[in-house]
Amino acid sequence: MSHFPSTWSGGTTSIYRRNLIKGVVALPFAYGLTPLARAADPLIRYDIASAQGQAMLAVYADAVSRMKALGDANPMSWLWQWYEHFVDGTTTKTNELNRIFGTTPSATRTLANETWNTCQSHTGQDANHFLPWHRLFVLYFERIIQQVSGRTDFTLPYWDYTSNDPTKRGILPAQFRMPSDPIFGSLYRAERTSLANSGLPIQKNQPGDVMNIDDAMAKTSYSTVDTVQGFCRAIDSGIHGRIHVLVGNSKGMGTVPYAARDPLFWVHHSNTDRMWARWNNNGGTNPATATWASHSFVFADVNGVRVKRALSTVFDLSTLGYGYDAYLPAPIPAGAAVKTSTTTTSQKVAKAANGAKLGAKPVSVSLIRFEGAPQANVLGMDPANPQRRAYVVLKDLHTWVQPEVLFHVYLGPGNGSMAPGRNNYVGNINFFDAEFHDHGGGAMDEALGENFYSFDVTPLLHRMAGAGIHSSNSLKLTLIPGGTPTNGANPLVGSIELVIR
Repeated sequence: MSHFPSTWSGGTTSIYRRNLIKGVVALPFAYGLTPLARAADPLIRYDIASAQGQAMLAVYADAVSRMKALGDANPMSWLWQWYEHFVDGTTTKTNELNRIFGTTPSATRTLANETWNTCQSHTGQDANHFLPWHRLFVLYFERIIQQVSGRTDFTLPYWDYTSNDPTKRGILPAQFRMPSDPIFGSLYRAERTSLANSGLPIQKNQPGDVMNIDDAMAKTSYSTVDTVQGFCRAIDSGIHGRIHVLVGNSKGMGTVPYAARDPLFWVHHSNTDRMWARWNNNGGTNPATATWASHSFVFADVNGVRVKRALSTVFDLSTLGYGYDAYLPAPIPAGAAVKTSTTTTSQKVAKAANGAKLGAKPVSVSLIRFEGAPQANVLGMDPANPQRRAYVVLKDLHTWVQPEVLFHVYLGPGNGSMAPGRNNYVGNINFFDAEFHDHGGGAMDEALGENFYSFDVTPLLHRMAGAGIHSSNSLKLTLIPGGTPTNGANPLVGSIELVIR
């Protein structure tokens, strides 16, 4: 029986175990025809570095080996779980369905067709889906590990890469770096960056603190509001995407089609889920009544059980039968140099003429003032309403090949008198979810999601003004790669604007 509460009953559950059972209507999880026992108390997910986390990691490593030994047509196999996220990037979903199941209709083929390539929200779906869809994905994966291992007490540990402990911050746990180890060898993948697999901090040599998530955790809205990223998008495009890019190459964690092939993917997403839980604990509210929250998705549970859940059913962690041994600390307030404006509509005050084509060298563009924008010594400030905040908004990112690096953003006066450095650092962007993919129907040109970044540059503009800098009609934005981009990637930022609200 499941350790999930009986409140998870309802909806339609269909059994797909070859053709033995065709379907059961309104079957509760508590009677899911699995030997999993319900825990009396919520199960706890542990930090990998803890003693409990180490023990769970050993169970995980053994289960990964067992899952890889299962046939590809088995819903509990490693390939099936990988493909629920996205199929191999060298082929298509249709080709893989035909290769594994043939063209004759069957229950398992139907289930695969429903569940494969359903990663939300990196290939054209609503950006709000990201956190709840991946929570469901990890929940069912965790149940499969429990079934395969025979350990009903198993919980997926999390990789605490944002820890302030320098022995943990950005460093892959040793067990994922042991290709010849008889226990943990199954957790190794060669398709990772040299920093990752050598046990060095993956953020080494990056300017700024790319492991810092205070800005995202301080968001007050789950969803994006106008030009300001909400919590979900800030986590998705921010620390989530950065980890993928800094860990994996274009055949591994660094790209959507291969990300879930790496066992590291799952402990990364366990930690991402922990961030969401902490944001809720800090008072962040999930928009349970939003239309998108009622959207349902199909997953394969243990023994090939078909389950369909609405995203809103996982908004409340207290109902899901698990928790975490420790939550992230509350974000440090960013200071009160400028109060947040109550204005809800953005005003575009400047724009780069042609976006930015990125490569191995720094690229600079000029943000030119729009006629009618507020007049100030520094563009982006509004002397008539000093509570308004200024944002650099980068939209319409895309790339044909993963560049496999972060790009760092700097903002200075239009005359270029301020060289890129710590004092004018804005943040960073990545192209993890900006690569065109075939999502199963061949419409690669339609396979990009929301795809934008929004950086609050109000404090930076105030520092410029305080230093006596005058730049009233233009600002210079510079993007610098944090490494050597992949040849032929040709990443593009289609639109760069300065807005105030």
